[in-house]
Amino acid sequence: MADEVGDYRAQVALYPRLSNAEERRLLSTHGADRDAANRVLIEHNLYLVLEAALARKGRGVPFDDLFQEGTVGLISAVEHYKPVHGPFHARLAHAINATMDDVLEQTEEAQRNDEAFVIACRLLESAQRLLMERLGRPATPAELAKLLQWEEARVNAILAMLGVARDVHDQELLDYLDLQDLDVKEE
Repeated sequence: MADEVGDYRAQVALYPRLSNAEERRLLSTHGADRDAANRVLIEHNLYLVLEAALARKGRGVPFDDLFQEGTVGLISAVEHYKPVHGPFHARLAHAINATMDDVLEQTEEAQRNDEAFVIACRLLESAQRLLMERLGRPATPAELAKLLQWEEARVNAILAMLGVARDVHDQELLDYLDLQDLDVKEE
């Protein structure tokens, strides 16, 4: 991680901060030259992305991804900036921070959903075992739903996802075993 951050610091150092006069000149550029001016503004404000990514390091999203997403926010802010939006750097920092915070929030939401799914799978599998012992046969989705007090559609959805996961896992295992078999035959 330290080397990765060091690499970004080195890249950002290639583009020192612009003077206020130079930024004003670039922001007032129009026409065909505006794209080149925007590129310079983006490059020389990457330090804002680095600072924002460092402030969010270790919060569940790789530094790399934070920097990339923050750069997207920077690009958008530079390309759409108008003086009526307020001070230039404040607008850039706001866009970068909002972009990174959104990525962090989405990641946290996905992790919560993953955790809830794992819990639901465990409950469903426990219910299947319990009903198998009681009934002497596999339980129907309706019976599982009744025991768990879930909608039958939820049971069916989770059973389908578990089935796909098992198929993928089984296929990965078979592929691995096939590779091992080939390695043994080649020796």
